Amino acid sequence: MQLKNKISLFTALLLGGFFLQSCSDEDENTPSTNTTDPSGCYVTQEVVDDGEETKTITYVYNDNNNIISASSVVGTGTPSTTTFEYDGNRIVTATDIQNIYEFKYSGNNSIPSRIDVKEGSEITGYYVIQSSGLNVSEFEEHDLTSGDDIIESTTTFEYDSRGNMSKAIASELDEDTKELAPFLTFEGSVYDGKINPYNSSFVFFFMDPGNPSKVGKENLVSGQLSINGFPDKLPLAASYEYNDDQYPTSLSLTVPGLITESTTISYDCK
Repeated sequence: MQLKNKISLFTALLLGGFFLQSCSDEDENTPSTNTTDPSGCYVTQEVVDDGEETKTITYVYNDNNNIISASSVVGTGTPSTTTFEYDGNRIVTATDIQNIYEFKYSGNNSIPSRIDVKEGSEITGYYVIQSSGLNVSEFEEHDLTSGDDIIESTTTFEYDSRGNMSKAIASELDEDTKELAPFLTFEGSVYDGKINPYNSSFVFFFMDPGNPSKVGKENLVSGQLSINGFPDKLPLAASYEYNDDQYPTSLSLTVPGLITESTTISYDCK
């Protein structure tokens, strides 16, 4: 994969278009929501425009405010839908057009420790997840299709005392050395103190594996990318708007020379 494509892919996963820049001082911001409270605003649709194509993701919820389907479509193409089944409020299976995903948990954790990927009855791979509270600390991807258990990639996350992601390091398998090699590091520096709408459901992280914005307490304002082969760090800049409940509704994100992207977010507010 070409370096620019790798960077774009990782930043798409890492940022998801939802690292937001605050317009006010931190002490004036509204604190994050309690994610166990049934009240609040729930993401029903995201529309992401990168200047070349538009991607729309639509979410459907059950009566317990759990996501039961996520449908993604690029432009006017054919939607791709993933459906979810629950035991209480914990996901037990997810199904898309190709795979069935089985979620396994340790103790009473709300984030799974492993997700098996199955084609029919055959397990073709799995994800190993380490977490603390609502924060994922490591996401590891395994491939079993060759007959061997091969770790394809890992992403590790660090958090500050407020539960916000402060660092993410992405590594992938080097085909020559057959070892994992870091290729990109993201460091978060400033957060807005406002509500992260993706902190309410692991579905958002599952749909964008390796994306810390899906589980962090607050929305990230700014940060820097360090990429192997680049002598300088690359800054991220974004602007946004909020609704009356202090949830982000629109934003634009720029990484100079790599990404210019705008996103609108729709909600069902209880």
